[in-house]
Amino acid sequence: MTDSSAPFTVQALEDGAVFRIERASKLNALTKPVLEGLAACIDDLEARKLPLLVITASGEKAFCAGTDLAELQTLTDAQRAAKTVMARELLVRLSRSRLISVAAMNGLAYGGGLELAMACLLRIAAPHVKMSLPEIKLGLLPAYAGTQFLPAIVGPARATELMLTGRPVDTTEAHAIGLIHRVAAPQPALLEQALAFGREVSGFSPSAVQGIRECIAAAGPQVTDAGLAMEDHHVRAEFGSYNALEGVAAFLEKRAPKFIRS
Repeated sequence: MTDSSAPFTVQALEDGAVFRIERASKLNALTKPVLEGLAACIDDLEARKLPLLVITASGEKAFCAGTDLAELQTLTDAQRAAKTVMARELLVRLSRSRLISVAAMNGLAYGGGLELAMACLLRIAAPHVKMSLPEIKLGLLPAYAGTQFLPAIVGPARATELMLTGRPVDTTEAHAIGLIHRVAAPQPALLEQALAFGREVSGFSPSAVQGIRECIAAAGPQVTDAGLAMEDHHVRAEFGSYNALEGVAAFLEKRAPKFIRS
């Protein structure tokens, strides 16, 4: 998109897209048009079988401060409920998509902004970023699947403390507890690091990446027969596949593998 007044832009890449929220003056808060734009971007990438989606925002102050409370005041109760359901379903869809999604967190991520980041497969944050689910301070609950994302990522004990106090965490703590995967280095630019991070993963066999993701999703606090069965299923599926044979051959021939994307 090229309209400077648009609340978001989509930068096309050969292997995907960069979706950027363009509402820096409003701390990049989530509105219905932003959510609809992200849904359309995901639709397009999945339809064209492109692997990479980087989500970021304009400015350096905020990645996303959550839902736009000013917009909520203009909606009826039914419209507010519909927006919440739409946002929750979109973020759950993103979390389950085969896309290699990367949250490039350029500033604070609060409420729905942190939920958006948690819906991404990978998260990289600038050193000054702070993160929080502060809904408890407003007498509310995280509404965009945050009550499910956070325990799955950091464990129930830490998730309980963070959601029941609403306190922010900095990048050092967020990295230590697994809320983010990487803290960005001073150079190169955050977006460049996010793209490199995503391409590090998207360059591997897509079926192997998806198999690992499904095995992790099936894993629990204890090793279970169901989890082991999921691993066995994917190991058998990959063994002897074109991508597996190509990966081994490329290693032995000391060349880069040429994986195919189904």
